[in-house]
Amino acid sequence: MCVIEGFYPNNLTVQWRVNDIHSPRHKVSGETWSESTHYTCEVTHQGKLISVKKNFNTKLTLTLKPPIVTELFVNNKVVLEAVVSGDEEKTVQEASVSCSVKNIPVSSVTGNINYSQDISQFIRIHNIIVDTKTWFDGEMVTCSIQDTNNNRDIKKEIHFDKGDGQKPSVVIYKPDIINSDTVSLVCEVTGSKLGDVHIMWKVGEQPYIEGSTSTHIHQKNSMSVLSILTVSKQEYEDPKTIITCTVKHANMGDTGPPLQVSAIKSKQKECPVCSLDY
Repeated sequence: MCVIEGFYPNNLTVQWRVNDIHSPRHKVSGETWSESTHYTCEVTHQGKLISVKKNFNTKLTLTLKPPIVTELFVNNKVVLEAVVSGDEEKTVQEASVSCSVKNIPVSSVTGNINYSQDISQFIRIHNIIVDTKTWFDGEMVTCSIQDTNNNRDIKKEIHFDKGDGQKPSVVIYKPDIINSDTVSLVCEVTGSKLGDVHIMWKVGEQPYIEGSTSTHIHQKNSMSVLSILTVSKQEYEDPKTIITCTVKHANMGDTGPPLQVSAIKSKQKECPVCSLDY
C-alpha cells in the first residue's frame, strides 16, 4: 500500500514500478514477492514527481572478523569487528548488535554506515571489545542481531583457535639477490596443528606494520601461515635497521611478549634468520 497524505488540490496520479519497470497491476503475486523485489510508488502532483522505493524482503547479514592486529600488538586489546550489511541504509541503521561471552555482555563501539561498492550493500562495523585473557583462553564470543523485516534472529560465533597449544616455529626468508628498489621478506609460521596466529612486522624503531598475510596452508604433517613485507632497498641495506617478524599465538598467554625473529642481512647462506627473542 502506498499512503499519500497532506496534499492540495486533490488531483494527482499514482504509478507503480517493479524493479524500475512500470507495472499496471496493483496486486503482487507470491512469486514476485519472494524475490526481494524493489517496489516504487510514483506520485505526480501539480507537475512534481515524488517517488518512494522499498524492498520489503531486505535481508541483513552479520559477519564476525578476527581481532584487529594493530590493536592487539600496540594496545594489547582484542577488538573484533561485527559487520552488519544490507540493501537498505535504514535497515542497517536500525539493526543493533549485542555480543556476549558465557552470557555476559561485552562492550562495543558502533561506527558509521558506508556503502560498499564491492558488495553493493550498506555496511556498518561494530567494534567488539573482548577481554584479552578471555580471547586467548579460547572462550566463544557470540553476537546477534534481529532482522525485523524477516522476523528472524541472526547469530554468529567466533573464538580463538588454540590448535595443539604448542609454540610454532618462525622463519624469515630473504632474497639472495636484489635487483630492484624494493625488497620482499617472507615470515613463515609453522606448527604441527597450527591454531590462529597474529603477525606484524617491525622495521627499526618504526611502528608496527601489517604485512600481506595468507590463510592457513595445509601440508602433509604441518600447517603454515605466511606474511609478506615489502620495504625499500635503502631500508633493507641500512646496517642500523633491524627487520623483525613478531607473532602472537596460543601458547604465549594473554599478556606475554610476542615471539620475534629478526632477519640477518649478511651474505651467510647457512643462516637466513637470527635467534629467537622472548
